[in-house]
Amino acid sequence: MYRTVFIMFIIVGATFLYNELLLNFVVLNQCQWPNKLNDSVRAIILADTHLLGPFNGHWFDKLRREWQMRRAFHAAVFLHKPDVVFILGDIFDEGQWVDGENFEAYLMRFHSIFNAPENVKVYSTVGNHDIGFHYRLHPYIVDRFKNAFEESQNSLITIKNSHFILLNSMTLSRDGCYFCADAEAEILKISQRLNCAKLPSRSTNCKNLNNKLPFYARPIVLQHFPTFRVSDNVCKEHDSPKIEIYRESWEVLSKEATKFLEILNPAVAFSGHTHNFCRSLNIWGVEEFTIASFSWRNKNNPSFLLAEFFKSDYAVSKCDMPREDTVVCIYITTGSIVLLTIIYIVFSSLCSKITTKKSKKI
Repeated sequence: MYRTVFIMFIIVGATFLYNELLLNFVVLNQCQWPNKLNDSVRAIILADTHLLGPFNGHWFDKLRREWQMRRAFHAAVFLHKPDVVFILGDIFDEGQWVDGENFEAYLMRFHSIFNAPENVKVYSTVGNHDIGFHYRLHPYIVDRFKNAFEESQNSLITIKNSHFILLNSMTLSRDGCYFCADAEAEILKISQRLNCAKLPSRSTNCKNLNNKLPFYARPIVLQHFPTFRVSDNVCKEHDSPKIEIYRESWEVLSKEATKFLEILNPAVAFSGHTHNFCRSLNIWGVEEFTIASFSWRNKNNPSFLLAEFFKSDYAVSKCDMPREDTVVCIYITTGSIVLLTIIYIVFSSLCSKITTKKSKKI
């Protein structure tokens, strides 16, 4: 009996270690870089982590989902060794509501969960849950996020041989608002820098331009909102259980804002927000990848991308993460085996005692 109980403890412990520590390594080790480009920038791209704040969600929900993301992120970085990580907004679930003290607590949790090696830079674009939708933007909230995450809003960064543009989707309503006017001016400057790198002698404006780019390449656009599409009917690949229908400026950028961004002449676009994966051609005729949520809280089958970039060329692999229902099934199966074993032991013990009493009477 004691031996059986000991074996049961071993099985329970092994199940816990496998689910909580080893499963991500087993599953994510099956992911592979595209390996189609030489001397490329290798990027892990994920979205919609939605770290819970002080107002919504149960403490166990917060603990469980954040532990899952921590283990998945560290396994992905350890196994695949990227040059850079991009997180496409909605890092926080309640970023637009929390005060300064809770925002600092948010930042500490974020940097603890998504703690990459020193040689791996983590960039984050801004989402509606980080600062609010367009209609409720406030300078304090916008600046707070921008100060915490440098180059997160309407900026161009160059990594090795590729240009990346990080956009603030909430400032692209094209309605002349204070934030929108500044955003459009910043995007026009980025476009000018790219055009001057492509044709440096085209105008006198290029000769007097500060922060000239060392080379030209069509940029990679990263933002929270997908560019305009009516629905997921346009997806060549998708993992949503149903075809989603989208509203302009809520689930996707407006058609007008999308057309405005065409001045950047991007090679490819990446977005999040919908919580589901989609690969499509947008209205620019450019391939766009909408990335599923990284959290079990939003999706039973989360995923992220492994992407390679060399100037204007790119190659992308979708990396599926462990499914939450798989983990639940493993725990239920183990629990059922243990419970049935306990019932068997108890029943056998009772039968043995009854048999012994009968023998004594005889």
